[in-house]
Amino acid sequence: MRGKVVLVTGAASGMGRAIAHLFADEGGRVAVTDRDPDGVGAVVDEIVATGGDAAGWVLDVAEPHAIARVVDEVVARLGPVDVLVNDAGISMPVEINAADYEHAWESTITINLTAQARMIRACLPHLAREGAGRIVNIASTEGLGATPFLSPYTVSKQAP
Repeated sequence: MRGKVVLVTGAASGMGRAIAHLFADEGGRVAVTDRDPDGVGAVVDEIVATGGDAAGWVLDVAEPHAIARVVDEVVARLGPVDVLVNDAGISMPVEINAADYEHAWESTITINLTAQARMIRACLPHLAREGAGRIVNIASTEGLGATPFLSPYTVSKQAP
């Protein structure tokens, strides 16, 4: 991975944070993105403190224009994207007859599914340039079954 540019969404915590660290440990130039500015800064600082190469961007993947802007900024600063890791995701437990079900559905599908396609489309020219780009879409065991009150999440994880 030495010198490869890796863009990780949802990288401020959890699996995204671990993925960002892993790629940095392997010599990748990591673009840490998340909608949590403090988390982005913390992960970048952690990686740089251990000798890694990382830069951070605040990115809400629900915003299409933000996706295009951040990808352009990553390329300008780190170089063309070689690996895209779509880790950003949400889960909003809600009963199907709840008043806020439509909001939970729309938000979950937008962030967990639509944003993955938008990220791929924004990075595709870079990923395809040498025929060696890689895309990693993080799924969930919910893609294999269903949990009560998680229908929007379950659908979003079965779709990719």
